[in-house]
Amino acid sequence: MFFYKVIGSFFEIPGIFVLLCILMFIYYLKKEKKIRKFLLFITLIIYIISSGWFSKIFIPILENQYSPFIFEGKSFENEKGLIVILGGGVISNTPNNNLGELSDSSMQRVYNGYLMYKNLNFPIIVTGGTLDKTDNIPEAFKMKEVLLKMGVKPSDVYLETSARNTYENAKFTSEIAKKLNKEKIYLVTSAIHMKRSYEIFKKYINKNTKLIPVPVNYLVSRTSINWYDFLPKIDSLKATSYAFHELLGILFEKIFS
Repeated sequence: MFFYKVIGSFFEIPGIFVLLCILMFIYYLKKEKKIRKFLLFITLIIYIISSGWFSKIFIPILENQYSPFIFEGKSFENEKGLIVILGGGVISNTPNNNLGELSDSSMQRVYNGYLMYKNLNFPIIVTGGTLDKTDNIPEAFKMKEVLLKMGVKPSDVYLETSARNTYENAKFTSEIAKKLNKEKIYLVTSAIHMKRSYEIFKKYINKNTKLIPVPVNYLVSRTSINWYDFLPKIDSLKATSYAFHELLGILFEKIFS
């Protein structure tokens, strides 16, 4: 099993790219020195960003910005609250559903938003529009469809169907929230996305409204690093790419806000 996992990891994406770079490095071992250095550099970069040990160190920097939301020991009686669930992507026009299917990230957000609803009985805003011209069904419709199947009352779900990014999520959702006149907004999104989302939402919501982060959909385990984490894996590469996306978003916000 050990050797199967080690060898197999280098014949799957992204490990196969590391293997190809190593083979090319060996091929050019006695040839151009600059090519060898370049291949070695590329090999190391691909290996590092696709390794579990790196993602376990790197990802929590973003995911640990806010603590998980805990219900125990808190009273929500007579509280005027609102649950906001941010869309996290869809797969359009799947064979089994004309509306398409929610991505893993979106599904985690919707499910945890549903758990908030079951515990708090607050209304929900789902936010997400169409991301491109080929998809004419807003993401929020697909999120609502899942919530209704879970048992949420149709009258408790509000749709925001125009947003194409986090800025528009915050802007358009805050307009709905102001009309509902709620004291608290429980913001549900992936833990890696929470820092950027929280800071943007704070700019748009009413100053008298308290914003409460509800981070979900954690991408990496908090277990200690083991031998398996030194193998290149597609899940680690995906997690690292999400983290870089968020860091770029935070950087652009600081530059252009």
